[in-house]
Amino acid sequence: MSFKFTVRTPIAAAIALAVITGCATNPDGSFKKGKDGAFIMDDKAKGALMGAAAGCALGAATGGDCVKGAVVGAIAGFIISWYFESKKLAEAKVVNQEYAQAKAKDAPKPPKNDVIPAKFTTQVKEAPPDSQGQKEVQITSNTDLIGYGDKVPAVTQKYAIYDENNKLVEEKTEKVAAVDGAGRYQTSSKFKLPAQAKGKTYTVKTELASNGKTYKQNSYKVAFADDGHMMVLAMAQ
Repeated sequence: MSFKFTVRTPIAAAIALAVITGCATNPDGSFKKGKDGAFIMDDKAKGALMGAAAGCALGAATGGDCVKGAVVGAIAGFIISWYFESKKLAEAKVVNQEYAQAKAKDAPKPPKNDVIPAKFTTQVKEAPPDSQGQKEVQITSNTDLIGYGDKVPAVTQKYAIYDENNKLVEEKTEKVAAVDGAGRYQTSSKFKLPAQAKGKTYTVKTELASNGKTYKQNSYKVAFADDGHMMVLAMAQ
């Protein structure tokens, strides 16, 4: 899918210039020019534009150059078409009862005056192609919160992608908005990858935190073939 944009403000002009400059060679045809003179961008270019906007804002906030900041943002961008949602699968009474009656020695028991994480699992897989035929990566996580405390914890989930040299490529932190106390929750995120991800292997990490304290991190090695097909190699150590 593509869309057109028109430069109307100095900041927008700087962002557009930065994006175009950062992709001046345009090897994959991300940018095209329509008959009316407006640029047409595909998903990769849109991701770069969003990164450029963030870079421009950062540059302006620190008293720097908007265009230079935009170029950095455009180059740094990796994940495009990011999507995230959370929902509750089971009520507090059900989950608390499960853990209270659990026979396993290492099973945590619901605290009387608090609500804490008791389980966090993640599954990474290739999602069905979108309407344009582009493959997507889907990350589904399940979290159990137990306890009888009245205060609702602030639960967040962080996503991070590392390249083959273990260098951080991009990370995102999302609030698990469905949390209203103890219970079982599921988060779903889905994103597309730019062309440069093909033929490479990355480490995808998910991390759960409650009230600012990290509970658990899950890590996977994921390979992307030249045709965009994804394969989960193994749990990363």
